[in-house]
Amino acid sequence: MHPTAQTTRLLPRQTRMIDASAGMRLRVVSGHFWLTQPNAAQDLFLGPGASIDLLQDWVLIGADAGPRPSEDAPACYSEYLLMPLVEPVSRHGWSVSAWRTWRRWARQAVAATRNAWPSAFAK
Repeated sequence: MHPTAQTTRLLPRQTRMIDASAGMRLRVVSGHFWLTQPNAAQDLFLGPGASIDLLQDWVLIGADAGPRPSEDAPACYSEYLLMPLVEPVSRHGWSVSAWRTWRRWARQAVAATRNAWPSAFAK
């Protein structure tokens, strides 16, 4: 299980670039956003509770301007949450997987050499 992700807050008309080539799920917590993705014909407009899976870099997100709050009201902002689409692999899990892969390759190389060895001297 991955740690609790922090939300990102944007003030009205503020933008951010999202790099999501590893796969991210964006969920709108509050406010409204527009989203521009490379090679997409249209922008997306997302409201509270909406979510979308992002699979590429250079995704631009911007907070909608919305109505201007009164002078004595707190600053309004929009908030979103980004979570990875896949569970991150722990370092221990990665090293075990790498070791098993290397060992499998070594066994295949040794087996191929053993099979080729007698035929090389059969002449």
